[in-house]
Amino acid sequence: MEIIPGLYSLGDNSGGYVRAFLIDDGTELTLIDTLLDQGGKLVLAELDSLGKKPQDLKRIILTHAHQSHLGGLAALKAATGARVYCHDWEADIIEGKRKVEVPQSTTLFPQKPYQIYALQVAFVLGLRMPPPCQVDENLKDGDHIGPLTVMGAPGHTPGSITFYWPEKKALIAGDIVSTWPEIALGWPQITLDNKQNRESVGKLCDMTQAEVICVGHGQPVIQAANQVMRDLVAGKDTNPVLLGAS
Repeated sequence: MEIIPGLYSLGDNSGGYVRAFLIDDGTELTLIDTLLDQGGKLVLAELDSLGKKPQDLKRIILTHAHQSHLGGLAALKAATGARVYCHDWEADIIEGKRKVEVPQSTTLFPQKPYQIYALQVAFVLGLRMPPPCQVDENLKDGDHIGPLTVMGAPGHTPGSITFYWPEKKALIAGDIVSTWPEIALGWPQITLDNKQNRESVGKLCDMTQAEVICVGHGQPVIQAANQVMRDLVAGKDTNPVLLGAS
């Protein structure tokens, strides 16, 4: 689904309404995250619906190395020949050399939001890890990739990164903010450092003028995204306008 010209949201209700995002800057295609499905079928179908070939996808970049965002990575790299980018802290996990780190406070006991309990169990037990995939290049805060500026946002994981498209005032934020099952600063039981995550969101509020924020789980916020993030950081109630809301 097109969010704004050149920016598309991909996903369904699997993986906690996990989302990936396709960037078409008029010259090349860039995919951010790869959904839960290990065959990459939803991404390939979206490319086809846009009249694009798999080989038109030149880059796959990852916000962080959790299962629901890496599912289609190996299959999509093989199908498209795209180069893979991530933060260096996440690379060993993506390549299958290191396990996902779980917060000490997170156990198999249900924690809020209860709607993600199945994902919490998979997270704690290390289930549904996708096939490993080679990373071609590491990214860091301040890098530029296509039309996007890389902005570090540690907290959810130490290597969490976000991507800001200044021309479109759009921030692709990974899991530092979620809009399902409710608007929040991510899911606390799957965030390694919730205090640092809050600080990262506050920093992004000061460094961007985002009107749109694309989150890893749930529909994008499509109006006044920067104010929505400020409200979350301040602990205030907020009422975001989401893509597809009537």
